[in-house]
Amino acid sequence: MTNDPLNNLSEDFDDFFESSLCGFVISDGNGNITRVNKCAANWLNSSPNQLRGKRISDLLSVGGKIYFETHLWPLLRIQGHFDEVSIELTDTGNGKVPVYINGYERKDENNKPLFLRFTIFQATHRRLYEENLQISKKLAEKRLNIEQKQAVLREQFIAVLGHDLRNPLGGIMSAAQLLTRSELSERDKKLMNIVHSSSKRMYEMINNIMDLTRGRLGGGISITPVTVDLQQLLIEVSNELKVSWPERVIESNFTINNTVKCDPGRISQLISNLLANAITHGSSDTPIILNAETNHKFWEISVINRGRKIPDEAIENLFDPFQREGTESNENGLGLGLYISSEIAKAHNGDLSVSSDENKTCFTFTVKI
Repeated sequence: MTNDPLNNLSEDFDDFFESSLCGFVISDGNGNITRVNKCAANWLNSSPNQLRGKRISDLLSVGGKIYFETHLWPLLRIQGHFDEVSIELTDTGNGKVPVYINGYERKDENNKPLFLRFTIFQATHRRLYEENLQISKKLAEKRLNIEQKQAVLREQFIAVLGHDLRNPLGGIMSAAQLLTRSELSERDKKLMNIVHSSSKRMYEMINNIMDLTRGRLGGGISITPVTVDLQQLLIEVSNELKVSWPERVIESNFTINNTVKCDPGRISQLISNLLANAITHGSSDTPIILNAETNHKFWEISVINRGRKIPDEAIENLFDPFQREGTESNENGLGLGLYISSEIAKAHNGDLSVSSDENKTCFTFTVKI
């Protein structure tokens, strides 16, 4: 028994032709059908034998037939092919079948048509996909429009906080500071000190809310990095806290061998938040420890305080906004300090972490270089 390669190729083609999930139609040079596969015949609610001898345009709806004869047939004669034309098969009682059709003309050496091949793809699912794609595009455009409107509202909200609230409050603070220098009774001086300190706290809260708004709605806190003498910056921040809490001790341990690149205002804000948090929640009879280290691989700042352990369940959400340790809201403010500190750390491509046990609580800010 011989194995004929040409015969095997013919069998493979026949199997592919008949088993394909798309429609195949072959016609002679004049467009008369010579062969149709089962898939195309089933779409036409017919059989391959019943379709032989018909013209290819007979398989199409009335509109499709006209379009084929006036446009596609001349196109085949001119360029020898056409691609991905949307058209409909004739109505066989089950409705018209939307399809995409490709045509190809084979010619002999004398440039005369030998046969034509047509490949037909059912378009129902593809059209549904395209319709869904258009709907998705419209929804995406609608969402984008909503986000743009929200961005405008966000900017307006920040503007209200920054101007309509902060500026008048700044006037109150300035007036209170001037009045404290005037001749006042001891009682009035105490009252003015309360006004001044309370206004300062309100000013800080407004700044924190603005940072929260930028962080949550505006894509994070923005920074302007410059080369900074970290030791000098930390000393200045530490001294400011010592003035505000003269009864508390802040000890510093620095191993700083080089300058760092950071936003000095934001780093000051981060360290001030951590120190204030340690003073508020740490043991009042033990010092706060401020450590800092720099080298060619990283720079790191840590704040350590003695006092009660932070519960494990509280640590999980400690850097979320509006999280306050304990119930003394008058001490904890809005609960934004650690959240904003964490956002400042992220803006510097750094990490702010916390560890706490029965002996101490340590917040560590690390930036890898």
